[in-house]
Amino acid sequence: MYKRLLILLFPVWQAANAQVSLDQFAITGVTIIDADHPTSLAHQTVLIHHNTIENVFPDDSQPIPDSFHVLRMKGKYLLPGLIDAHIHVATDPSGVDNREYTLNTLKRMLFKGVTSVREMAGDARTLAGLSRDALTGDIPSPDIYYSALMAGPVFFSDPRTATSTRGAVPGHSPYMLAVTDSTDLRLAIAAAKGSGATGVKLYANLPSRLAANIIAEAHKQNMIVWGHAWLQQSNPSDLVKAGIDAISHAPLIIHEKLDSIPRAWKKQHHDGQFWDSVMPDFSGLFSLMKSHHTILDATLLTYKQWAESDPGMQYDYELAKRITARAYQSGVTIAAGTDDDQKEFVDKEIELLVKDAGFTAIDAIIAGTLNGARTLHIDDKTGTIAKGKRADLVLLNKNPLEQIENIESVVLVIKDGKIYKQ
Repeated sequence: MYKRLLILLFPVWQAANAQVSLDQFAITGVTIIDADHPTSLAHQTVLIHHNTIENVFPDDSQPIPDSFHVLRMKGKYLLPGLIDAHIHVATDPSGVDNREYTLNTLKRMLFKGVTSVREMAGDARTLAGLSRDALTGDIPSPDIYYSALMAGPVFFSDPRTATSTRGAVPGHSPYMLAVTDSTDLRLAIAAAKGSGATGVKLYANLPSRLAANIIAEAHKQNMIVWGHAWLQQSNPSDLVKAGIDAISHAPLIIHEKLDSIPRAWKKQHHDGQFWDSVMPDFSGLFSLMKSHHTILDATLLTYKQWAESDPGMQYDYELAKRITARAYQSGVTIAAGTDDDQKEFVDKEIELLVKDAGFTAIDAIIAGTLNGARTLHIDDKTGTIAKGKRADLVLLNKNPLEQIENIESVVLVIKDGKIYKQ
């Protein structure tokens, strides 16, 4: 049977970016690494039927049914598919995010091991089609879960809102809406849900009372609520107390203690000792986040890239990595998201969590798998390798627990039970 499978797969895998569909197959000889097996579990067999993990057991401890093809992967490492909790691929679908570019980006992302993404505010008309095509397998892409943005009216002078709502009026689209105290939130949330969005994203210039009302109504209609950690008129603790599900961008947490960033932080170069000394105590906020199960989407990668391109932004990355490290040490649930317009992918964010925020390798992997699934409320379906979970998996050639950069050593990807290999 194994020879027959090699004959079947070998010519197909010669083509770049190949996809292979096998209704029933077994992967043998792998070491499993996930939130349920933080010290890794060697010599395992995983049975996959259609798009579901049918069983997991030690090699040779049970017979593999004759109807199953066998992929012998001795010495390889099996992880849940990676989840990027913060991307943007449809801000400007008629320009920089045109369909050809976006499809190429999504394909590259999938072949890096990313099987699900959270799209954090773009043109929902485009995203609805991409999400459908990803779900059905018509395009090689992670599954796409997207948001409907709500913000104060002043935000909609931002030119990005015009490119995301081309043909309509910024602030008057159900997926990109200006809200005030007079907004009928019941209808606004229903319209956002009707756009196909999984969650509502709170973005800017929202008073804490209005933010709390949006969160309450969205939850009433079974929508998740995500948001920036600071909304100009709402501090992080306001949002956490109101029950927001996840907050984004670690540096924004500084506004829990400071109204504005001191000018000296931006204008002068400072060493690590300085940044350690000026960091406020966020223990109260982090305790609140733990008790409310609020997830932090830290987005280290985008701040690192900004700092590298503009020395005046170095302060943001100094804040980002220290706040993320302290949140992690305090037990806050942290998800891995990039927010860098997909120049690089979530494997790089996972690496930064280890290198710059003090995560253990397994906790960084959990941030990029199970915690991403929790952010999307799909952790009952994916995020770990277990019987009954969806077959979203990535197979590595090297052990990422030994060196986190090994998370880039992708051999093949399984998404929704389909095998993808470059």
